[in-house]
This record gives sequence, C-alpha cells and structure tokens, in this order.
Amino acid sequence: MKIINKYKLILFKIYFIIAFLIYMIDKKYFINEQNHFLKNKTETVLKIFIMAHKDFKNLRNNSVYSIVVDDKSQLKKKYNLSIIYAKEGKLYNMRRAYCEMSKLYYIYQLYKDGTISSKYIGLNHYRRYFSFNDNIPDIDNILKNYDVILSKPFLYPQGIKKQFCQYHNCSKYEEILEIIKIFKPEYYKTAIKVSSEAKMYCCNIFIMKKNDFLKYCKFIFDILFEFDKRNNFASDEDVLNFTKKLYNNTQKAYTQSRLQGFLAERISNIFFYHNFRRIKMF
Repeated sequence: MKIINKYKLILFKIYFIIAFLIYMIDKKYFINEQNHFLKNKTETVLKIFIMAHKDFKNLRNNSVYSIVVDDKSQLKKKYNLSIIYAKEGKLYNMRRAYCEMSKLYYIYQLYKDGTISSKYIGLNHYRRYFSFNDNIPDIDNILKNYDVILSKPFLYPQGIKKQFCQYHNCSKYEEILEIIKIFKPEYYKTAIKVSSEAKMYCCNIFIMKKNDFLKYCKFIFDILFEFDKRNNFASDEDVLNFTKKLYNNTQKAYTQSRLQGFLAERISNIFFYHNFRRIKMF
C-alpha cells in the first residue's frame, strides 16, 4: 500500500511538472516574450524598440531589438525577438492619433518605474530603421563622443513650420508653440528658431542616453497632453471627428487623424536642437 502511494506521489509530481512546463511555454517564457523580458531588470547597454502594428523585415539581433505591438494578432510571422504588448495605459485609445508615440509612452512608463533598464534606448519603426540594421556599431563608444544618434535629416527649404502648414492644419502648430511658451518657456526661443530651420530629423528615430530619454519623453508628452486637454481629445474618434470637419470626410481626414504623431516629429526637433550639439547620424 505504501509503495502504491509512493508511486502515486511520484506520478503526481511528474504531472505537476509537465503541466507547469506547458503553462510556461504557453506564456512564451522560453522564447523571450514579454513575461521574461519584463522580469529581467538587469541593466543592459542598449535596447532598441521596434514600434509595429503589422509584420516587417525580421532582424536577428535578439539581444538588442524588441518588438512593441498592441495585440498579438497584429503579427503573422514568427520573430526571434522579444515582444512587448502595450495593451493598456493612458494612450491605448489614441493609438492611431499618436502613431508610434503611443507605444513609446508605454515603454517610457516601464523605464520610469524601473521595470526595464538599459544604458541607452533606441526607437525604430516596423518600416524605418537605422542604416546599420543588425550590424550594430559600438554605441557605448559613439555616445562618449556624441550626445545622441539620429537618422539623417530631411531638407525642407521652406522651413519646418511652413512644411507642416503645407500638409497639415497650421493652427495646431501655432497651438503647440503657445503651449511651449506657457509650460516650457525655456524652450520657446528654440521653438521659434526651429520653425524656420530647413533641416528636420524625421520619423522619431533615435538612440539616447537613458537620462536624456526620460527628459525627452517628459517634455514631449507634457506638451501633447496639454494639447489634447485644450482640444478635448480623449480618443482616436475625437481626433478623427475633428479632421473630418476639416477635410469633408475624405480619405485625407483619416491620414490627418494621425495628428499627434505628425506634431510629435516637430516637437522632437525642438528638443533635439535645444539639448544636443554633437549629433551622430546613420
């Protein structure tokens, strides 16, 4: 009888171990998905986050790159990269309006509370990358001699503000300047100067030191949240209703409803010009 009970106990333990392993595999623990990634609080040198809402070119460097998506179903392909699901938070209902910045805000919160830590933080997109791709240079050495790494700038001879006004609602650019004047007055002169600059660092792509990254996120989201407050924007539908009135319910209204994303590129340049003198470009 004792022998039978002993074997039952052994079988129960084996069953429990197998069930536990199945559970962990289902949670993607062994392929470096979110649970494992967020539990690993050891500071690494560099993390580059790929903001995605659809499949993209696969990258092999799984110690550096991580994918950030809103929902698992957005990715049909298999990736050898850790995946973070930004399924909650302040900007979850404004994902279209904020574009990649909605996911960046989620990552910002993880860095603020110490869930993730790295010496340098980078931002890429599902279709926009630095030219080095998987052949990552010595970032630690580069950022000893430079303040930031950015993509090569676009040239707009008419100036950043006029270029925005040419394709978007000009009054919203003016509103951003007004917000900066009131809430970030130390940046206002730079904002006016940048408005007439021909050189613009586009796409919100960068690699920054952690302290600069935290400072950048606070700067840009403070401004955009005040902008949303003034315009009663609390969801993508609010922004879309605004652009539909401007563009007579055309396809252009849907494109222009990515309003905060377009503004974020210009606000980013104000931050870059104000804080960085030595810029390495790829």
